[in-house]
Amino acid sequence: MKKWIRHLIFLRNDVSLRLTVKLYGTLSRSFDGYDHSSGFEVIMPEEASIHDLLEYLNLPSERLGMISMDGRLLNKKSRLKDGAQIKIFQPISGG
Repeated sequence: MKKWIRHLIFLRNDVSLRLTVKLYGTLSRSFDGYDHSSGFEVIMPEEASIHDLLEYLNLPSERLGMISMDGRLLNKKSRLKDGAQIKIFQPISGG
């Protein structure tokens, strides 16, 4: 978590995007103290994509299912938008 805080302070001096990230299923277990009702805030560089966010959060691709931004499904190349709410779901399986 300390690395994350340093990164956030560094980005505040650059043009950046402020995002709200919400995790669903077991993904939230990767973050101590995760608040399911509000998620958490992340600040990313202006040109960042979903792929960049996932890499920054260090979430392995095999644990990822659907990803949405403000209610629209995205792929990993999609660009992030300032003020967006990103929802990341674990894969859903069963039968």
